[in-house]
Amino acid sequence: MILGNSKSKYDRLFWLSAFVFCISNCTEPFNAPEEDFEDILVIDALITTQNINQEILISNTFLFGDSLRTESGASVSISDDTGNTFTFREIEPGRYISDIAFAAQSGVSYSLLVNTSNGNSFRAGPLSISQDAELESVRPVRSTSEDGQEGVAILATGFDVEGEATFYRYDYEETFQVVSVANPEFDLVVASEFPPTLQRIPKTTVENICYRTQRSTEISITSAENLSESRIQDFQVRFLPKTAFELRSRYSILVNQYIQSLTAQTFYEDLRDFSNVRTVFAQTQPGFIKGNIVSENTNGTRVLGLFEVAQVSSQRIFFEYDDLFSDNDPPNFIIDCPADAYEPSSPILFDLINLGTHKYRGEDFGPDDELLYLVSPKGCIDCTVYGTTEVPDFWID
Repeated sequence: MILGNSKSKYDRLFWLSAFVFCISNCTEPFNAPEEDFEDILVIDALITTQNINQEILISNTFLFGDSLRTESGASVSISDDTGNTFTFREIEPGRYISDIAFAAQSGVSYSLLVNTSNGNSFRAGPLSISQDAELESVRPVRSTSEDGQEGVAILATGFDVEGEATFYRYDYEETFQVVSVANPEFDLVVASEFPPTLQRIPKTTVENICYRTQRSTEISITSAENLSESRIQDFQVRFLPKTAFELRSRYSILVNQYIQSLTAQTFYEDLRDFSNVRTVFAQTQPGFIKGNIVSENTNGTRVLGLFEVAQVSSQRIFFEYDDLFSDNDPPNFIIDCPADAYEPSSPILFDLINLGTHKYRGEDFGPDDELLYLVSPKGCIDCTVYGTTEVPDFWID
């Protein structure tokens, strides 16, 4: 079974429901019959100290190869011990957003209540924030990976002056520029299909500089449990080989540091171990991952997931390839971008433009001074294949 969604929170719980037949705590290889499938509710509820519209994701386990089964029509709310209740509305299947923005406060306890459309109820809490720590720095350094790749390590340092924070978790959101290999002033368009005719016209859209955002999918946790102080020094959040396309132009990364409970730390350790099982036929297979959300029903309905109330601290940095490497040899473009030359009347050229696989790049002249049009794969000229031309609000050139 698989739980899936494009949102970063779903990435954390992907492996929870990746294989329904792993949750029976098996230690021997076996063939899992479909009739052993168990329908389990999956809840990801993280409330942080950021003043935002908080998000809760609810889905159901499903068999490998089947379609995503989101949980729609649920009633979702969070209440605190000061008398406040925050209700959530479903903005897309399985994704619930708080009606108002709010931030978790220190010294306040929060409880989660989920009532599904079929009458099942699930609750968690009360939980409160007991520890916090500042993300002191995020920095890129030249590094070499365990397998010998040269690249850039993104290192985070966190510290709790009170010495109480123990369990740290990190995730990130990276944004980078996608700059086309060429920015021609003209486009080639189909003027007529019968007879097949192309026309060169001035370009009317900007498509040479785009921005692409990617979210972390790895579980990055660490602990200050056995350290002399509550300091996490230079924890590697991300590693990029120097050949990674993300480093070709300007790069930015937002790192989030969460201070979490022992329950959450144990949950993510189990989830990380589960996700490292690359085959369900491995000799060692993890059992049901225990969270802190319980069912209030007596029918035995099980729930898989975690309710967290966590302090979060964030930092964003920007850098470019040349800031770390002096070889003037940035990574290649995402794809190969040859400039193929064709006569304007070439049927091959017409098909490439008509099918939308290539775009005009420029012009040249053949050995007999005949005019030739140069074209390249669409993604080489039109960066919107990989990102958006909208400049992010946080972007700094």
